[in-house]
Parts: sequence; structure tokens; C-alpha cells
Amino acid sequence: MLKSVFSGHGFHRERRKSMPNQQSSNATKQPDAAAATAAGTAPRRLTPKFSGPPKLSVNSTPAVSNSAWSSQDFLLGAGMVIIQPSSKKIVVLHEKELKYWFLPRGRKDVGESLEQTALREGYEESGYRVSFLPLLNPTHQPVPPNTEVLYLNTEAVFVTVTSWHPRQRRNGTVESHGGEYLTFWYAGEIPENAVPQEDTGMSDEQNYETFLLDFDEAMDRIFGAEKYVVQYVWNMFCRTEQMLKEQAEGAPSPNPFVESPDEIIPSSP
Repeated sequence: MLKSVFSGHGFHRERRKSMPNQQSSNATKQPDAAAATAAGTAPRRLTPKFSGPPKLSVNSTPAVSNSAWSSQDFLLGAGMVIIQPSSKKIVVLHEKELKYWFLPRGRKDVGESLEQTALREGYEESGYRVSFLPLLNPTHQPVPPNTEVLYLNTEAVFVTVTSWHPRQRRNGTVESHGGEYLTFWYAGEIPENAVPQEDTGMSDEQNYETFLLDFDEAMDRIFGAEKYVVQYVWNMFCRTEQMLKEQAEGAPSPNPFVESPDEIIPSSP
């Protein structure tokens, strides 16, 4: 998603490079930039024009058109990719009767924050007491004023959107017009000696089993959009681990402002 923010700068760089002769000529005719601005004679900055939603990065599906949804037409939820750093394994759940694999996730309760939802669902469905995992996460969220640059953060790492279809009651009246279910995904971690507790889930979650799987095993079992979420978080986790190792060896801190997520996440599933 960061790519679209910097695409305008890329446009200006390419334009300047493509007109070297004109730039050289202008340099002899135009006053310096500060003087031109003060005099009101500075040339207008060219801005590229786009039509339709942006394509976003290779890690995302295309953007949706500008939309506006009322509270009766959307639902918010949160999920977690839980990693055990000591073993380099990922928490994956298995539904014993329906025989499918998935990540901890669920709907947000009224009055609950998305972060609280993520931690609660992580605990209820997996049995593990989970904490957020700081990563080199290329977020658009601004750093508060007078705050040191945060190289690692625990902001949401992914958002998935699922539509549900209209439903009718038996008497033919409309129960729901359908809607959009937005799930905000976070990275979590458990310690080396973590042991999952039993009977932490709701009544309809008693068939869930908790497993710690290698990355490849996890990717083989989960399906749908969760594959993209795990791939994205795993690559960020590996890059963060490498950065921490290099820092321990005396390397300088990285630039937290990354122009393209392609530089961080080299591939998608």
C-alpha cells in the first residue's frame, strides 16, 4: 500500500530525468527556487492524474472504489498470526469435525477495541495467552508528535474483507440486506514455555484443536486470504529478526520509511 503514496514522487523523478536539456536551459533562465517562490513565479508542480482505484502493492488485491457503509451493513472483527519466536512456529487451529485449518479470529464485541478483540480471540480459540509482536511493519499510521522514530510497531498488518449475502426470515421478511465483514489482522507471539489452556473457547468452539506448525506446514493447511496474511507476516518477522541480529552486531538502524512494500515482502503465495 505504500507504493501508491510514493508513486507521485517517482513520476516527478522520471520526468526530470527525461528532460535533461530543458532542465539545463531553465537553470540559466530561472532564478533560484526560493526566490521564484517568494516572487510568485515558481512553476506549477505537475501531478499525475489517475482514474479508478489504485492497484496497490503486490501483497494486496486491487483497491475498492470509494464507498460509504452504514453500521447496519458492516461488521468488524480481528484476527492474529501468532508466532513462537523461539521455535519459529505458527499457531494454527483445526476444526475436528469439519476438518479445516484456520487462524484465530472473530467478531469485535460492543465497546471493545480491535486490539482487545485480537488478544481475546487469540486466547479463546487457541488457549494461549498472547502478546503483540513488534515488527518492521510498513504502516501508514503517523507517529505521534515529539515521539522518537519507532522502527518496530504493533499496528494492524493486514485487512481482509468478506461479503455476506442477504438473508430472509421464514415469514419472508428481510433479516439482513447483506454486508461487509472487515477483519483486522495483528501479529502476536507466545513465549518458549507457553502451554495452551483447555476449555477457553465458546460453546461452538469446543471442536478446535491447537497446533504449532512450521511455516511451510501452516501454508499447506490454511486456505484463502489467510495464506496472504501469513506470508506477509512471516516475511516481516524474518526481516525483523535479521535486523535485530545485525543491530546486535553493531549495524546501524534501518530507515523506517520504506517507499515500496516490495522491498520488504518479495513474494506472495
